[in-house]
Amino acid sequence: MASTQTPVVEEKKGRLSIPDKLLKGLDPEWVELWEKHGSSMVRADELSLEEYRKSPATYSFTYPTCPGPFVFHVEDIEIPVTQPAGKIKIRVYTPEGPGPFPVHLNFHGGGWVLGNLNSEAAWCRHMCNKAQIKVIDVDYRLAPEFPYPTSIYDSWDAVKWTIANAASINVDPSSVSIGGLSAGGQMTAVMSHFARDEGIDLKLQLIIVPATDMRYCLRTRELNETTCPYESVLLYHDAPWGPLGREQWFLKYWLGDDDATQERILTKEWICTPVLAPSFKNLAKAHIITAEFDLERDEGEYYGRLMQEAGNDVTMKRYPGVPHAFGHFNHPERGLSQSFVYIEDTSRLLRKVHFGKSEE
Repeated sequence: MASTQTPVVEEKKGRLSIPDKLLKGLDPEWVELWEKHGSSMVRADELSLEEYRKSPATYSFTYPTCPGPFVFHVEDIEIPVTQPAGKIKIRVYTPEGPGPFPVHLNFHGGGWVLGNLNSEAAWCRHMCNKAQIKVIDVDYRLAPEFPYPTSIYDSWDAVKWTIANAASINVDPSSVSIGGLSAGGQMTAVMSHFARDEGIDLKLQLIIVPATDMRYCLRTRELNETTCPYESVLLYHDAPWGPLGREQWFLKYWLGDDDATQERILTKEWICTPVLAPSFKNLAKAHIITAEFDLERDEGEYYGRLMQEAGNDVTMKRYPGVPHAFGHFNHPERGLSQSFVYIEDTSRLLRKVHFGKSEE
């Protein structure tokens, strides 16, 4: 006799579904977004960069992002860069008013390989409106066509160009801040050392989920407590949204695919590994943002402690329950609450460092 009981059918999970071991403490909003929109995709690092570039949208989890709010004026400007010589584009967001305005330069994330002026446009627009400052987003050149360290020097050239051309772009050269997310955070950390050494005073270095010590990414090293001092790497190296393999994929294109070259750069050159910087004295005021469920969490916080121990003014905030690029998920209806907290936090901070106040 056939059974009349209705069979229990388990919901089919994507191949990149979040493992049970990571669910405790993870933001439920992120779990829902990832399982619905990310868990069945192919990540960029699972194929070649050439294949990725044929159809970036196919391999990017960009569902909750959005263009951002209206801004009074937006202008693209082409500027010269030096290492190697060439030109890059910057996008200047301007609030309403006479100026001259304080200015914040943003360096987008994407592992020095991906990303463009659309990557963090929404955040830039929010900063312009909420902090009432000019925001300059920098379209530095990407690897592998322009490998390490081109992106760093493109970004630094943009800082110096902004100061040198302050009058023509209506900014206050004595009120400049810099910041970036992930790869952009790494470059921000490096450029703050450049600024100190060249006598340029910055109001703030805003270092967001930065890559400050990627020596654990070396493919010739086994990942364990001896080779990696960061608990977050050991905990989240296989997280489906941002595993160690993704970090190694970026470095293959940024540093080159030769193990010896990667080891030399990662272990010897501080502009790649900022925790190895020769001096942490007299750096600009810093704010470091980390994400709880990010393998890069602990290296960012360690970098902050190095700056604090050298006597610098450093604040840090760890956003609970969220992954590495949580700041990108800012769609007004389908984003992450923590992304909007981040927008409010950073706009308040930029308003405070540039105007001496945190309220409108």
